[in-house]
Amino acid sequence: MPDVPTLVAISALAYVLAVALHEHAGHSAMCRLLGSHTLEMGAFYSNCDDARLSSAAVRWVSAAGPIISLATGLIGFRVMSATRQVSAAARYFWWLLGCLGCMEAAGYPLFSGISGLGDLGTSAGGVFYGAQPEWLWRIIFIGAGFLGYRWAVRIALSRLMPLLSGAGADRFRVARRAAQISYWVGAAVYVAIGAANPYGLKILLISVLPASLGGTCGLLWMFTLPVQPGPGAGAGLYFERSWAWIVAGVTGTVLYAAVT
Repeated sequence: MPDVPTLVAISALAYVLAVALHEHAGHSAMCRLLGSHTLEMGAFYSNCDDARLSSAAVRWVSAAGPIISLATGLIGFRVMSATRQVSAAARYFWWLLGCLGCMEAAGYPLFSGISGLGDLGTSAGGVFYGAQPEWLWRIIFIGAGFLGYRWAVRIALSRLMPLLSGAGADRFRVARRAAQISYWVGAAVYVAIGAANPYGLKILLISVLPASLGGTCGLLWMFTLPVQPGPGAGAGLYFERSWAWIVAGVTGTVLYAAVT
């Protein structure tokens, strides 16, 4: 089992970075790139001055968050696969960031299809606002989200396998426990930061909880999927306590909470 305080710090940092990139490298950056400015920014929201933008530009601002999340996920997995000589802790961080990016990107059409809300929703401010017939679009979103999330979980498992050691069920035991800890740490961090937002329960219900408890729930059940891993030749998902990761995790989380 990896060192728990280090695992907690890595998990907190990955979750904070994932949402920061989505909101501010995505929505906020696109808002400014298209000639407007952000009226208000928070940990889980970015309000662009839509009056300065065309209808198409408003949709691009909404789409930018999921696009950046997907890019974050693919880059995370790519870096994890390309850096075989770095520590297991670093590789786990990049793997987790890849999971968060891809799962959240795939979760958006699923959430928007079910609720009609969110970045890709059919409600005001969503990419598909006004799309008709709405029921058909929402069914398409649900189907696309389901297939996309299945892909995200599968690619996450395939990227993690080379890191694992052992064979059979034992190969996944430590990885399953680590992923579960990461999930609950991320959920706790998101709720703790989100609870302080000035919009209260609204942001918690439509942004924080779907992104934490819902969007990354694949970390809880991905290892129950039927796979044929074979014997593992990796070094195993073990790492000792790292004060560098702990300091980075605490600092990144506190700064993001304080600044936003």
